[in-house]
Amino acid sequence: MSKKTELEEIQSEELEHKVSDFLSRNKKGVIGLFIAVVVIIIALLVADVVISNNKDKNFDELSTAQTELTTAMSADSTTDDYQANIDAAMAKIEALEDASGYVGYKATYLSAINSYNNKDYQTALDQFLKISEDAKGEYMGSLSLYNAIACEEQLGNTDKVIEYCQQLLDTYGNDAAESPKTMFTLARIYEQQGESKLAQSQFQQLADQFPSSEYGKLAKNSLLNY
Repeated sequence: MSKKTELEEIQSEELEHKVSDFLSRNKKGVIGLFIAVVVIIIALLVADVVISNNKDKNFDELSTAQTELTTAMSADSTTDDYQANIDAAMAKIEALEDASGYVGYKATYLSAINSYNNKDYQTALDQFLKISEDAKGEYMGSLSLYNAIACEEQLGNTDKVIEYCQQLLDTYGNDAAESPKTMFTLARIYEQQGESKLAQSQFQQLADQFPSSEYGKLAKNSLLNY
């Protein structure tokens, strides 16, 4: 056996002896540490399960509330309990607005739609803007920002309509489903303001980038006026 191998064996035996001696002298502490680690792992696993179950529960509750709302709104509006059933469904939806992720976004979005339908445009605007920030970069973000544009138009805030249209296009480019109609809205507002060159430019851009879309075809027809 080489001296190097012998040295390695001696060092290994010394290390084993030191570890054994340490464990012997600190048995209670090591056991306590082990138990603490196990407790932490179990707590994390339990927390993960609880969060997952809460998400599933929230999603199911939202789905049920949506179904109830759809059923209530499609009923005969002349019945005595028509509005009461809508209010009951909306109360369940509003209770989920603080939920995390998609459930919270969708609950707030449905609440905003309800506010808009009731012509409470300012409340709807605030709700849509909140989602547009919280869900920025996601589908719900672009959808909510476009609905904020509709609210601002109802409120007569033309400057804000232009601002949010440009914000949506700057943030999402051509990737958002709302991009074509946002471009059309922007061109329409420019046209209403008498900004013919800006309107024509926006209509042309829309026709070039989305030639097959409904709004692209509308833009082509609008260009015939220039």
